[in-house]
Amino acid sequence: MKAHKETPVSLADRLLEIIRTRSKGLTLTYLSRKLKRNPEELVSCIKQLKEWGYRTDYDRSSGKVILVSAPDILSSTEIMNGLKTRIIGRQVHGYRKVKSTNDLASRLATDGIGEGCVVAAEEQTAGRGRLGRNWHSPVGVGIYTSIILRPKLRPEQAPGLSLMTALALAITVDKLLPGKVQIKWPNDLLICGKKAAGILTELSVDRGRIDYLVVGVGINVNQTGGMFPEEIKKTATSLRRTLRKKVNRVLLLQEFLQNFEREYLQYQKYQLKKSLKKLRQYSSLLGQEVAVTSGREQIRGRAVDIDSSGALVVDTGSEILIISAGEVTLRVNA
Repeated sequence: MKAHKETPVSLADRLLEIIRTRSKGLTLTYLSRKLKRNPEELVSCIKQLKEWGYRTDYDRSSGKVILVSAPDILSSTEIMNGLKTRIIGRQVHGYRKVKSTNDLASRLATDGIGEGCVVAAEEQTAGRGRLGRNWHSPVGVGIYTSIILRPKLRPEQAPGLSLMTALALAITVDKLLPGKVQIKWPNDLLICGKKAAGILTELSVDRGRIDYLVVGVGINVNQTGGMFPEEIKKTATSLRRTLRKKVNRVLLLQEFLQNFEREYLQYQKYQLKKSLKKLRQYSSLLGQEVAVTSGREQIRGRAVDIDSSGALVVDTGSEILIISAGEVTLRVNA
């Protein structure tokens, strides 16, 4: 055989791609011919797959290698396998540990990577939420991901993308927890009234046009109660805590990316006009007495609507205000 420059890791990836297409397995002889490698090299690759968390079986009677199970890891291989999208996730960068997926995505976007690229990580050491807050991102239990967009929209049309993302996420989680999911305007997902996910959008504008937009999403998936820091223990939750069982993060992320793509393509044509009915249904604020902090100003009143731009409509009793950004709290004893 000719010498190959292919690394053992890339060969293991190619082997995985082939054997996962045949549930009944493939023989080492066939795989050796297909990959143009000797059987000994393929046995080494099977050991590599085992180290990555894949379970394989070798049937001695038939000589076939069978993929038994895949690990629940946010790798590019797993996220892209079976993903049914046209734009979102056609490129995926998966990492074991990063400071922030949004920071990595911003660098990739600045370097010119195409729309729809997804950055995902098993752990973040400096994950960020809105208003400079940290996002607790322990290893192996959550989804920490960022999506690069290059929408043909004016910068002033971009803020609604955060609420659009929240809607795609609510639709995704609602399949597992019907009736228990709400959106807290503008970018938090609640399960049974507690925060389970957050969204951070960051925009880069060049000459009055959107150069790129990064949508960061953090989802508490398989955390147990003891995993949350003391300061958020009473207000945070996860899907696992409500379902009382672990959730496959890869399948959940794929479902979200598919819903996200559908909502995003619709948003580019209609903004939020066709999504308002669902947004109102999922809203945790409509009809509630709220306090909205925007800059140094605090507005008190009743949240009465969400408009087509994604702004919150508040009736103060003396006037109707349209609020495009702010921090909202419920006024329990108003």
